Parts: sequence; C-alpha cells; structure tokens
Amino acid sequence: MGWTVDHLEDRGVVRVTAEGPADRLQLRQLTRDAVMAGHQHRCARFLIDHRRTRLVLGTAEIFDMPKRGEDAGFGADLRIAILISPDSPSRADFEFYAIQCGNLGIHFLRLFFDEQSALDWVSRHPAA
Repeated sequence: MGWTVDHLEDRGVVRVTAEGPADRLQLRQLTRDAVMAGHQHRCARFLIDHRRTRLVLGTAEIFDMPKRGEDAGFGADLRIAILISPDSPSRADFEFYAIQCGNLGIHFLRLFFDEQSALDWVSRHPAA
C-alpha cells in the first residue's frame, strides 16, 4: 500500500490518500504519518481516502485496531472522515471497524461514500 499526505489549508484538514492492499503494519505507519502532519499543521481534522484501498486484515485484527485518538494529543476537536467506495471489496471491513470504534465510545470517526460530504463534515462539524 502507498499513500500521500497533504494539508488542505483552506479547509483545515489533513488529507491522506491511500491505494493498494493494506495490512496492519502499513495502516499503523499511515496513521503515524497522518498524526505527524496533523501536529505539524496544528490540525485535528483528517480525511482518509481509502477508496482504492483493500484491507488485508482478519476480523480479530480489525476488532483490536481502534485506539482513542485523544492519545495522539488532538483533544476534543479531533474528527476523522474515512472515505470508502460503496462497491469496495473491503466495505464490510471498514463498516465493522467504524462499528467497533462506536462501541468503544470513539464518536469522532465516520465513514463516507461521497468526498464532498466527508469534507463538509470533517471541516465544519463542531467539537463534541
């Protein structure tokens, strides 16, 4: 899997665009890169574009993946929009991840099929 990280200054969002098969180690590194960019740009809003990503994870790995974003030092302003394709072979895995996050009280993360809706939510949604 490869990815790029850029800062959408006009929206106050760090965007990560990923592509290819993704295992747990790659997703951890992607997260580290995103967090680093967020701190560099003083930005707690993230758009993660996984429309071209195929997860290569087992159910147990997905179950264990969610971690509280507050641990990364972003606080209550943290928002993460994950953009996926509705016909992705990994759609069910992403949906399972989002459900698991919700079960753990992680409510600053949402899945989207539409990029504009994701950008609108992540850049304008008020802090909880």
